Amino acid sequence: MPGRLRLLLYWPLAMASGFLLFVLVLAWSLYSTQVELRSATDARLLADSARRAAVVEDFLSEQAQLATQLAGVHEIEDYLINQALGMSPRYGLNAALGFIEQNFQRAIERTSLRGESFLRRISFVNIDKVEVARAGDGPTPAIGDIPGDVTPPQINARDWTIEVTAPVYFKNALVGAITTTADLKVLSQLLIESDDSEGGYHEFLLVGDGSHALSPGRSSANFDLVEPRLATLPVNRLTPTDDVSDRPDFGRMLALRTPIKGAPLSLMTLTSEAEAYGRVARPAYALYLAAFPAALFMMAIGFERQRRRAVQLQNDFAESDRRRNELSRDNTALSEEIALRKALEDDLRRKTKALKETNADLRIAATAFESQEGMIVTDSNHKILRINKTFSEMSGYQADELVGKSGTIFQSEMDDINLYAEMGATVELSGRWQGEIWLRTKSGAAIERWVTISAVQDENGAHSHYITTSYDLSERKKAEAKIRELAFYDELTGLPNRKVLIERAHQTMLNCHKLQTYAALMFVDLDRFKRLNDTLGHHKGDLLLKQSASRLKHCIRASDTVSRFGGDEFVVLLTDLGVSDVRNAALRAETIAEDIITRLAEPQDLDGHSFRCTASVGVTLFCDEGQSVDDLLKWADMAMYEAKTSGRNAVRFFDPAMQTLIESRAVIEADLREDIAQKNFLLYYQPQVDDDGRLIGAEALTRWPRAVQKPPSPDEFISVAENSGLIIPLGEGVLETACSQMAVWANDPALAGLTIAVNVSGLQLHHPSFVDRVRETIEATGANPNLLKLEVTESFEISNIEEVIAKMTALRKLGIRFSLDDFGTGYSSLSYLKRLPIDQLKIDKSFVRDVMSNPNDAAIAETIIALGDTLGLSVIAEGVETEAQRAFLAARGCRVYQGYLFARPMPAKQFAQFATLFSRTKPANETPRLSRREA
Repeated sequence: MPGRLRLLLYWPLAMASGFLLFVLVLAWSLYSTQVELRSATDARLLADSARRAAVVEDFLSEQAQLATQLAGVHEIEDYLINQALGMSPRYGLNAALGFIEQNFQRAIERTSLRGESFLRRISFVNIDKVEVARAGDGPTPAIGDIPGDVTPPQINARDWTIEVTAPVYFKNALVGAITTTADLKVLSQLLIESDDSEGGYHEFLLVGDGSHALSPGRSSANFDLVEPRLATLPVNRLTPTDDVSDRPDFGRMLALRTPIKGAPLSLMTLTSEAEAYGRVARPAYALYLAAFPAALFMMAIGFERQRRRAVQLQNDFAESDRRRNELSRDNTALSEEIALRKALEDDLRRKTKALKETNADLRIAATAFESQEGMIVTDSNHKILRINKTFSEMSGYQADELVGKSGTIFQSEMDDINLYAEMGATVELSGRWQGEIWLRTKSGAAIERWVTISAVQDENGAHSHYITTSYDLSERKKAEAKIRELAFYDELTGLPNRKVLIERAHQTMLNCHKLQTYAALMFVDLDRFKRLNDTLGHHKGDLLLKQSASRLKHCIRASDTVSRFGGDEFVVLLTDLGVSDVRNAALRAETIAEDIITRLAEPQDLDGHSFRCTASVGVTLFCDEGQSVDDLLKWADMAMYEAKTSGRNAVRFFDPAMQTLIESRAVIEADLREDIAQKNFLLYYQPQVDDDGRLIGAEALTRWPRAVQKPPSPDEFISVAENSGLIIPLGEGVLETACSQMAVWANDPALAGLTIAVNVSGLQLHHPSFVDRVRETIEATGANPNLLKLEVTESFEISNIEEVIAKMTALRKLGIRFSLDDFGTGYSSLSYLKRLPIDQLKIDKSFVRDVMSNPNDAAIAETIIALGDTLGLSVIAEGVETEAQRAFLAARGCRVYQGYLFARPMPAKQFAQFATLFSRTKPANETPRLSRREA
């Protein structure tokens, strides 16, 4: 009993001791659990903050990689190559910069975050820090020194942007930089939205020294948690906010600062302890002690639930850590997949581009093959592989009829058999032949075609195929005939024009000198023709001219020529009037002249109106080369006016007393010899201007300051020089002076690039040492041969076309160019024209003068321009005196002009002043003009 009583007495003490022990164990368990929960929560907060900081770092790293990639794109390299080659902005650099900006724009469009483009601007600056290309409408970046490597992201707090700069190298030299400017606010999308409730969760980016912050949907302007001292918090550690700030609105919160590597940014996390640790973190000791009598069992249950909850939290944390690691692995695999897909896309893009280029080439080749020209493709043995539709229609053969057959099937008997051998040898030697040949069609007919044969080489340089093109020459022949008709025949009457008659007169003079026979030149003028035009109209006048021309043709022999010189003036050339008997020749000429007067005086029916026409005829006889054709025409014209003065409807012969004119020419020739030896000739320069109003060159014109009351005109003394052979030393002196002047002008920026055109006589061109003398002159003076242009008159006699072509070709190899002067006044045919190595056609001033009033002259000028365009030759018009003439020629395709509209010929010193003034004062879109005083 006593033992049981003691047990009963100490039971409360035992219970109290047991309770105390229980409480201590329970308190220790709660404390340990709280410590573990806080540690797990801290680790979770640190891991979440580090993961989001890594996302921001990856974003900034991608921006740096983008800047590096853009610095190496081929568009920038193309621009730098064009710039190194000296290409002008107008013709190359601006286009290259356009491609760079297009690339930048595509980069801006394809870079986005959650569907929103974060790049605001991409800039390309040169080594002088001048922005030469950009895309986007963002603020202009502040570029300091050009870096040698990619710069860390720079924060522009004023504009809320992130700037990354990557250097641009060209041939291992730093030449500029690429700067990408991203919207800083885009980074907020990478963060978790803040919970604005009391004791909520806040996540934001702290910029620089902490004076600015960035939160999803907010900036420092309306974010009330910005505190500069937050930037001084230790990194990667939870710190109470009251350690760095005494602001009451912060409350009791925990702060975590995680730095963003490579950028002046920190990820700030603010949260309350309750939000971070939950209710389990609060002590409950008093509750358990106060409720001891009734809560022993409940405490045991609570302890067990708390233990299970702790275990569950630990398991949840372990599962969260496992999922985070798994997500990291998935992100790595996704990045690798993206990189692989990007590489595949780039490869596919390159292959697609190459395929498009190949398809484009094939389409171009197919289009060219089905052009308007006939085409044949043969193998190395000249077996036909393919023909196009045009050739099939032209030859009458179908493609399947020709495949496998030899190209000799088209050879015609119209061509010399040696031509085909020469053709084959030329193709094998040079790989190309072209010319006019006759092709035999399926029907056996022969058609004339212009044929070009080109050899195709394989990788070893051997001829694997031959491509033959042919086109119809009928249009060209028609154009040639049209030009010849317009150039040599009067459109109204069909009679030969002045050019033809002058040429035939030249030939007649040669024959007369050789055979010692007489000939005559008659000037026939219809009396009172102007009155007919004024009273009955131009239509009746034209009918009279046509009928008079027909009657004149019936008055002469087949060997004679009747020509219309214009208006109511006709010229008749009578040949073979007898040998060494001037009286008999005069009688024959007079008989024909009287017959002309008689026939013209017969009534003529002009559309129902009967009209009698009289005529005045002037005649001059000639027998040798002592006179020029111009002299003969002048004498005949003077005789004709004498006939008019004597009462019209009469015949008069030229008075031999006018031989004084010939004597005057002899005096000119003597003075020419003396002044050529003493180099007393001057060169004047007349400007040549293009369609844009730019001064591009000048023509050197000879002036003779002869010490007489009336110095002879250039036409007068040049004609004497031509006939006497003095044109050769005169021409050499002119060329030397012009080349010397060119060398002097080479040092003047306003004159350095101007061409100088020098006239060359046919006698000079035929001289055996012409090429050597030109070459020696260029070497002696130091002139630039690429700026020298030799003008050859169309009417010069081509006695040996091959020799002339060889000389012109030799000079063209030096850089000298050729212009065909006075085109349309001579007798050169298109066959000569297309063989001569000329670069330019010059429309004679005689056509330009009346181009606005004479349909013939207008048609000739227009045809010459079209011919130049067809043959690939430039065209210049001389004698342009009015803006109307220039506009007419420009509308037809003429692009270069020369004449009084721009300036008169002037000495070298005055021309230099003109060129300087011209280059400084030329208004935009207006051709400069000189006043008559300035000219």
